[in-house]
Amino acid sequence: MKKQILEIIFDRFENWSKQFGFACNKGCAVCCTTDVSITAPEGELLLDYILGQHGVDWLSDKLSTIPTHRPLSQTTNEYAKACLEGREVEVNEKRLGGVCPLLVENICTVYPARPFSCRCFASIVCCRQGGNALLPPEYLSAATAVSQIIEHLGQFSLWGTLLDVVSLQAAAAGHISDRDRHQESLAAARGNCLTARPLPGFLIEDTVADQVIPLLEEIFASPIDGRSVEDLLNNR
Repeated sequence: MKKQILEIIFDRFENWSKQFGFACNKGCAVCCTTDVSITAPEGELLLDYILGQHGVDWLSDKLSTIPTHRPLSQTTNEYAKACLEGREVEVNEKRLGGVCPLLVENICTVYPARPFSCRCFASIVCCRQGGNALLPPEYLSAATAVSQIIEHLGQFSLWGTLLDVVSLQAAAAGHISDRDRHQESLAAARGNCLTARPLPGFLIEDTVADQVIPLLEEIFASPIDGRSVEDLLNNR
């Protein structure tokens, strides 16, 4: 069921985003770094794809090359909760930004199963060769809101960088072991990952609410087996 909800969220966001005319195209991989954060449901979707398309040995080789990250300080929904409660939030994440090992010759090898953080990286101007991405405020607000929904879907399970989460899920399934070359990276991943939190409310700027809220309403109203996504997310 979580896989179906994810696929609906991905589809609705992609369709909504077509209005912006992004400059991104195949082979543009500036944003493909090791800093992508994901939830457990996204990790499960990705792991299933990797095992089906590339196999266990390929996965093991890719995960053996990952760098050690500093632990993340808070999830998206933890940050949102603090903001909504009027608490001062200090954001001081030092990220590595290394090239994602799932990238080969600037092409994503897991593209159909990529997590939302990868899907929402975009720019309306070309940002190759050291340039910066440029995105409309309504897009940034919508991407944050959708990230919050996805974290709610995976609440109380793993939340962390893509490679940390997939490493721990692969180990739990017996595909890799902390008694081999993955020992160091798995130990780091256990210390790095946080716990996904429920949705505390949305961080949506008033100036873009009219553009963002219809997208969220469409996601929530989407049906699955006679129930809406909103009902399923709220266990109704």
